Amino acid sequence: MKKVVFLVLAGMLSAGALQAQSGKAFYNSPYKSRNSGSYSKSTGILSFGLGFPNKPVGYWNGYGSHSSLPVLYAKYEHGIMDEVGIGGELGITGGSYKYNGNAEKAKITAFHMAVMGYYHFNKLIPVKQLDVYAGAGLALRNRAVSNAGFGDDTATEVNVAVKVGARYYFTDSFGAYLETGYDNMSDVNLGVSFRF
Repeated sequence: MKKVVFLVLAGMLSAGALQAQSGKAFYNSPYKSRNSGSYSKSTGILSFGLGFPNKPVGYWNGYGSHSSLPVLYAKYEHGIMDEVGIGGELGITGGSYKYNGNAEKAKITAFHMAVMGYYHFNKLIPVKQLDVYAGAGLALRNRAVSNAGFGDDTATEVNVAVKVGARYYFTDSFGAYLETGYDNMSDVNLGVSFRF
């Protein structure tokens, strides 16, 4: 899966490099005044996506077969500088394990929220439709296991979330994104973004 993410990001960057040949004026302008137009301090971005694999269910220390839903994400970001934004994200997922010959079942649910800071490479990549970014922040994850055979278990933990990603805008206000990194919920997530 990570190879697929790498290939998609490499393809997006290659397309940007081809357009960059016609944008020499972009690189000749002072760094502070550059902006490809993909992001600015007045930008607001609302995104909805799905994350894979489901870490809260996939990494449960149970035995037997399991089923899980993808992680559902909702994210918002607002620009505070032409290349810097702050935002937050929510994630929720669930699944179950069957064991003892499928006679017993454990249900797992997980909720995640994070406060993030982002850096956008709009001063380095002169492609208006392509928004490449990196982000980091603090995340809180709550995972609950409901198990009739052994009792219930709930754990809440705080961790650092680190992500890199890219959005491609098909119109001025609508695009698709692909993101990878660590948030203790999934390794890769993808979805749609609305820019306003």
